[in-house]
Amino acid sequence: MRLKTFHAESMKEAMELVREQLGADAIIVATHEDESARDVRITAAVEGDDLESPLLENAEPLDIVDQLSVSLDAHGVPTALADKLLNAASHLGIADPVLALAGALDDCFAFAPLPDQRGPKPLMFIGPPGSGKTVSMAKLAVRIRLEDNSVSFISTDTVRAGAIDQLSTYAKYLKAEFSSANTPVSLVEAMRNANAAAQILIDTAGVNPHSAEDIHRLLEFTETAQMERILVVAAGGDAIETGELAAAFAQIRPSRILITRLDMVRRLGGILAAADASGLPFCDVSLTPDIASGLRAINPVSLARLLLPDFAQDSSLQAETIQATGSN
Repeated sequence: MRLKTFHAESMKEAMELVREQLGADAIIVATHEDESARDVRITAAVEGDDLESPLLENAEPLDIVDQLSVSLDAHGVPTALADKLLNAASHLGIADPVLALAGALDDCFAFAPLPDQRGPKPLMFIGPPGSGKTVSMAKLAVRIRLEDNSVSFISTDTVRAGAIDQLSTYAKYLKAEFSSANTPVSLVEAMRNANAAAQILIDTAGVNPHSAEDIHRLLEFTETAQMERILVVAAGGDAIETGELAAAFAQIRPSRILITRLDMVRRLGGILAAADASGLPFCDVSLTPDIASGLRAINPVSLARLLLPDFAQDSSLQAETIQATGSN
């Protein structure tokens, strides 16, 4: 199977390029139109007998940029971001797709893993409802405890039914401190009373970043003391929506973005759009419901492997591959 991606300002022009270079027997594999950028991208194939896989499971070797273009299209990566990644990859001169994409990701994004010991500031986990903030906190706490460091949980989520009980249960099994705070003043008091040697992890209620009332309520807590805000975003959403959601949290001033539910999705355009729109560095990802080993630091290579799982199997790079199993 021979695949090639064509760019043009209109669908008509793109189709003419397909016929000119691949002939009348070419099959259209994927199309993408961005009216705002006046850009059309068509991926076409000839002499193919298995074109069903969105991630090119049976693709023959082809130009690196074309390979990456098809995969990024399959993941639903917005056109402008995909072009930025492809442009970065094209200047690297690397023949391995995973390494080429890793280099492009490193050029376009930042990476800042969460600590496994006490950091200089408490960590507050923020995000929309259902993004996985509480479970992600517990997973990070396990990692910290495995390094023989102490943890102190504080929950400000007095809205969601069972939220306090859930976090206090995690605290019990992890032998961590636990307290709750239903006002900004009580949060300051809880932080003051926490073990000075412990990493403080603060849970918050899920908020709608497009709601002025929700944002105001969260800001009342975040502005009470010095703390680092971690934005938790679930994978699998529409790329444009996820990007806009992440950007809307900018008013809370998060410093990193943590991605959950990677075991439940195959198309990851939304998480790239979220980091791109918010300008936040990736820190960690959640790959499994297993609390003991569910949170992993992410870097350009491991992210490239998640985006190109089939190419990653044959990559010459010997770095560890993140395996996604189960559900969270």
